[in-house]
Amino acid sequence: MRRVPCSLWTAATPPGEDMSMIDELREYQFTAQAWEKYWDLFESLCLPIRGDEYGKLQGMWQERVGDKVTFRHIWRYDSLDERARLRGELIKVDAWREYFLPQAAPQVSKQFLQVLTPKLETDLDSLAPVRYLHVYRCPTGKAAAVIQQISTAIAQERVQVCGLWATEFSDPNQVVVMGPSAEAPLVDIQTSLVIETRTLKPLGIQAV
Repeated sequence: MRRVPCSLWTAATPPGEDMSMIDELREYQFTAQAWEKYWDLFESLCLPIRGDEYGKLQGMWQERVGDKVTFRHIWRYDSLDERARLRGELIKVDAWREYFLPQAAPQVSKQFLQVLTPKLETDLDSLAPVRYLHVYRCPTGKAAAVIQQISTAIAQERVQVCGLWATEFSDPNQVVVMGPSAEAPLVDIQTSLVIETRTLKPLGIQAV
């Protein structure tokens, strides 16, 4: 079995300083027909316009269920404040505001985003093996214990995980895991825990 390399982040954010880097997980839903139009726009306009200047792309994935397509992509920022600043700069770009957004927005049926704190070092290469998304919906106050147990299992090489995140918002009791295995890492917090698993297909420059 091939192991997926990963590295745990253990340094805490010093008191009084802003939260360290964040990842924004954006989730869009489409009909199959609208998705084809959107993906063409994303490749031809969004990616060339954004590059790495307005957040750094960490990965892109597609999920198809019947006629519904869900597109997930992760962008990294140095902080929440830096995200706000860069989003403000992006909207000033003529090509973004006048060409991409007016054509892309009508294709999206639903849009949802989450701000996550990475607990593993990740980039395009380390997330390339991802085929599954596991979302742990924890009882109030139990997310930290779930993260600790998964982190220990990763360090001991008992599970294959490419990405591990705490959720800043919208749900602070949620833990997000990505990896190559359909089996979510097991945890024991002696209380009810719901784990949702989604099958993902890598897209674009992440495909292997």
